[in-house]
Amino acid sequence: MTSADSIPMNDRDVDWLLEGLRDKTPAVRHVLVLSKDGLRLSFTSGLTVDQADHLAAVASGIQSLAISASAEFGSAGVGSGQSMVEFPGGLLLIVPAGEGAHLTVIADDTADVGLIGHTMNELVEQIGGYLTAAPRHRRTPAS
Repeated sequence: MTSADSIPMNDRDVDWLLEGLRDKTPAVRHVLVLSKDGLRLSFTSGLTVDQADHLAAVASGIQSLAISASAEFGSAGVGSGQSMVEFPGGLLLIVPAGEGAHLTVIADDTADVGLIGHTMNELVEQIGGYLTAAPRHRRTPAS
């Protein structure tokens, strides 16, 4: 068995894996990988680019709030955990997916949350090293 770090992957491979998660998991409508700062990295068909950007911004904001709540009321220093938001007609689930990245799923409100969470975590374990989003660095103006 090989480790995720030894498997060369490209964006098309990640897209294929995200599509697989959506297609194999009942009630999942959309899957997206985003950077910690809210930039979409990869997403499933069925989402427009504008929808993917919106979902990435929403998921980033929710994870930011969850980290803040954890720091204040939970175990500080643990990092981001899983988040779930229920809304009329659906669910939004977010899990950490490598350093600086998150995996996000939109599912129907009838979905089995435990199954989806398990499937998301399995995917992250398989390819989490590839899903790492390096931090952006500020450019210093040329003198």
